[in-house]
Amino acid sequence: MKKLSKNTIKYIACTVLGVLIICYFVFQVVQMNASPYKTEVAVERKVESIISAKAFAIRDEEYLKTENVNGTVVSIAEDGKRVGSGDAVAVVFQSSESASAYVRINELEKEINYYKQLKNRVGVGTNAPSSYNDSIDNACISFIAASRNCIDSEFDEALIDLRDSVTARQLAVGTQLSVDAKLSSLEAELIDLKSKAVGFTTVASPNPGYYIGSVDGFENAIAYSDVLNNINCDTITNLLSYGKQETADNVMGKLVDSFDWYFVCNIPYGDSGQLKADKKVTVNIPNTAVGSIECQIAYIGAKEGDFVPLVLKCNIMNRDVANLRIEDIEIISDEYTGIRINNKAIRELDGEKGVYVLRGNIIQFKKINIISSSEEYSIVEKVDDSSYIKQYDTVITEGVDLYDGKVIS
Repeated sequence: MKKLSKNTIKYIACTVLGVLIICYFVFQVVQMNASPYKTEVAVERKVESIISAKAFAIRDEEYLKTENVNGTVVSIAEDGKRVGSGDAVAVVFQSSESASAYVRINELEKEINYYKQLKNRVGVGTNAPSSYNDSIDNACISFIAASRNCIDSEFDEALIDLRDSVTARQLAVGTQLSVDAKLSSLEAELIDLKSKAVGFTTVASPNPGYYIGSVDGFENAIAYSDVLNNINCDTITNLLSYGKQETADNVMGKLVDSFDWYFVCNIPYGDSGQLKADKKVTVNIPNTAVGSIECQIAYIGAKEGDFVPLVLKCNIMNRDVANLRIEDIEIISDEYTGIRINNKAIRELDGEKGVYVLRGNIIQFKKINIISSSEEYSIVEKVDDSSYIKQYDTVITEGVDLYDGKVIS
């Protein structure tokens, strides 16, 4: 084995020592420049106070009946639409085949009208192709949303909008669209259907009201007049478990007379303090296409066990609202804006809760009033006082040896 010379050993030792010295100085530089504190910027957040409940919709509804008329019903008035006395709201066919033919005739007439209008647009000057991109994007979004909502009328409207947007762009780039063959086919089908006897009986509204073409078997669960005069937690519980009732064959829909309708529900007693009579609240109906509606608190009862009965009044009526019955709802009892703080930052000084913030190279203690908390963050009140936390303050979430007035060198 070859022995290393003294010079070689001395060289290796000096090299190792030099590397260690360099590493030490690098470590010191890093330590001097590294902050010993972790921070987050305080930002404002909008917070909603939500009360969740299951609610039952009550309307002043009456069955729309016909005498000696049975068969397949096709509504010709839109659900939730206001109709007058004598207005046609539906047609009844002796067979489902006749009803299908009637529906198809209406579809064909709309399609033929669309293609005739399209034919007139071919060759007409249009905008730049790029100007249609946004409308196509928006139409796609609406189409996807309608597909998820599973509401046929919304889906059909969104599909038409998407088709129109795409067609407009095709015309803009000079695509040659020949609609003559399509028109001929549709018109031939229409003539064939109209040549067949498609007899029907028209159903007219006996009095003014909001028309709803379907019934759900809950119409007689409670009298409309009892909503504000005879409601309690037990009544509401019974409504939510009320079984659907069969309706007669001659029922062709229903009419809603009064402008106002109601949601009734039981809410936890602990949440009832946030509500008072006549207060207006936003109500989310997440599992429907309705989204959010504005309601007024028509009645809030006394404590019954752990709950109180609540009646919400609404005067909005449209196709989607008209078909609400037993729904999961979210009552937005309050909305406020606060400042979000990481719970790791919250400390206590002289009996006051607060946080340490960095102001340049100085640490300051800022007081906080906590409004609500989650596992990781708290929302604190916005206070017009320099001793309290402000938006965009740099909050220290981790650090040691913190105290008010400390100067960081």
